[in-house]
Amino acid sequence: MSIKPATGTRRAWTLLEMMVALGIFSMCGLAMMSLYVFSSRSLVALSNYATLDIYNRQAMDLLTREIREATVVTDYTTNADMASITVITGSTNSHTVTYLFTRASKQLVRNDATDGSRKVLLNHCSLLNFDLRQRNPVNGNFDVYPVATNDWQHTVKVIQLTWKTSIMLPNGVGNSENIQTARVVIRKQQDDS
Repeated sequence: MSIKPATGTRRAWTLLEMMVALGIFSMCGLAMMSLYVFSSRSLVALSNYATLDIYNRQAMDLLTREIREATVVTDYTTNADMASITVITGSTNSHTVTYLFTRASKQLVRNDATDGSRKVLLNHCSLLNFDLRQRNPVNGNFDVYPVATNDWQHTVKVIQLTWKTSIMLPNGVGNSENIQTARVVIRKQQDDS
């Protein structure tokens, strides 16, 4: 019996081949990790946008309904630190309702003076502005109402409001913001003229 010599030689990985493979694997791993982090952050931001949108719509619906039903606007304040508006709603069951925003609390609160109830409508609110407009449009253009200045309790017919809510992302990098604006016409206001 004779033993044949091996014709094929066995080859191992060289150091260069191992370094190239490790480099490619590392770059692919970093790309996958970056994609994961970006996707996670985007999903959290989308969830925050959806949450803000739900709360903003609920607050806007209530505020719009009560302003439309108002018979008179009794008081309002708008400045950098605070905004409030007080209306009397309804004709038979009159309620005096005040919507109050303070920058320190970052909340929009509804206070009903008639029954003493208090309800927080919005949290994380960083800006709220009420703008009172007169009942007569400028030059027949129903998109432009002049600002109610003198005797505004009797001339206000349109209330423009703007607010901004935001929620910070968990890692503190960026935030989700939602801005709401509306122009609400007071439908039940009594005309003194």
